[in-house]
Amino acid sequence: MNGLTEIQIIVDSGLFILIWLVQLIIYPSFRYTNEEYFIQWHGRYTFLMGLIVSPLMLIQAGIEGIFLYHDEVRCWRIVPIVLIWLATFSLSVPCHRQLQNHGKVLSTINRLVVTNWIRTLLWSLLFLRTGLAAYHLPLF
Repeated sequence: MNGLTEIQIIVDSGLFILIWLVQLIIYPSFRYTNEEYFIQWHGRYTFLMGLIVSPLMLIQAGIEGIFLYHDEVRCWRIVPIVLIWLATFSLSVPCHRQLQNHGKVLSTINRLVVTNWIRTLLWSLLFLRTGLAAYHLPLF
């Protein structure tokens, strides 16, 4: 394994674990957060989560940029990464903005949980595929 592959596995693993925690625990818990403190709590959550997720997403995309620069196009990674970014900024971010502006709105929380399955599945597939490729196992 080269250094980029090792970093890639670490980043993909981190995002895989994080997205499943978000999908199964964090986003559903929004439904049970006290309305009185929701906006304050949500603002803190999104700020801190951004400090964790943003660098990982940028590293993930940056590694693909390095491979592209060296004329190695890996569509099996580029396509899911682009779809994850699109889902993040067209679905998740607008839900978070609405929650931050309007407080605890169950329909927005439900939309966030349902649409986040897109990112959950894509990051899961990317993680599995990367792990298999790193160890030269049969790819699906």
